[in-house]
Amino acid sequence: MPQIKRETAIMCIVDDLLRGSFIRTEGWNPSYFSTDLGNISRVNLTGVVVSKDPAGGVIIDDGSGRILLRSFESDSFLDLNIGELVMVVGRPRVYNEEKYVLPEIIKKINHKWGVYRKLQLELLRRNMKKTKKETRVLVKEEPQPVNYFQKILEFIKDLDSGEGADVEEVIKRSGAPDAEALIKKLIKEGEVFEIRAGRLKVLE
Repeated sequence: MPQIKRETAIMCIVDDLLRGSFIRTEGWNPSYFSTDLGNISRVNLTGVVVSKDPAGGVIIDDGSGRILLRSFESDSFLDLNIGELVMVVGRPRVYNEEKYVLPEIIKKINHKWGVYRKLQLELLRRNMKKTKKETRVLVKEEPQPVNYFQKILEFIKDLDSGEGADVEEVIKRSGAPDAEALIKKLIKEGEVFEIRAGRLKVLE
């Protein structure tokens, strides 16, 4: 297995992600958002917690837009309160055409530090050369006739009766030549997680 390089967390604003397009890659290359600032696979955002999602996530607003934070852990956002300013490092993702961020780090910060971050962003955006956005369709791969990623996600949902889907059964039913590697990528990308060894569940 090739060594997985940890991607740099790009400092940006929520609007960059909302206007960007999600590009899913094959193999071990990380999926990313194609934006005016370039390709972003990990983000560094700041925003105010404005509401808590009924499904367990929270929504932050940085003045340019709002985005949902989702997590595998049910207690990830318990100590966050509406009105608090947070810094979030994580991976931007799409589920059912909704853009969200899967946090790796969440840190409460002082509002004075938030003013400094705003100045940082303005300076970076002035100095950063904008790249032309890719005009690729959301989560579609032209050269590949079969979307094995989607097939695996569908089989996990179908086989999950509440206790997760058996990984061996998912591999067998998917018919993908490299199903195990695709499942590992989905876990790494935050779309699937193991509730226990050998049992898979899709992040809803």
